Amino acid sequence: MERIWGPVNGFYLAAYAAPAGEADCYCSYAKVCWTKPESYWDADCAFKIFGGEDHRSLEGALSAVALDARNETSYLPRHARSLAEQRQKHHIPIPRLFVTSFWRHRWA
Repeated sequence: MERIWGPVNGFYLAAYAAPAGEADCYCSYAKVCWTKPESYWDADCAFKIFGGEDHRSLEGALSAVALDARNETSYLPRHARSLAEQRQKHHIPIPRLFVTSFWRHRWA
């Protein structure tokens, strides 16, 4: 099961949950993305989060990793949000985004 939502603190979140082995537990993963992805598997992500493997339901697994992802994005510096918004608005490639951002702050 997967879910995509956002923006959350400037980023889109893509989450995936599945059964964990043969136990009655579920594991979950999230990708924090620059732009809204079509699916979890095709996401252009800034970073990934493991949400654990001991959840009792798929919904519980997705909810847990969603909370983790929301918390992680809230800890990012404010500048990360503006980078994500620039990437969404102008479709700037990641390397160019960081280079132009570096020089802009270096000269300020």
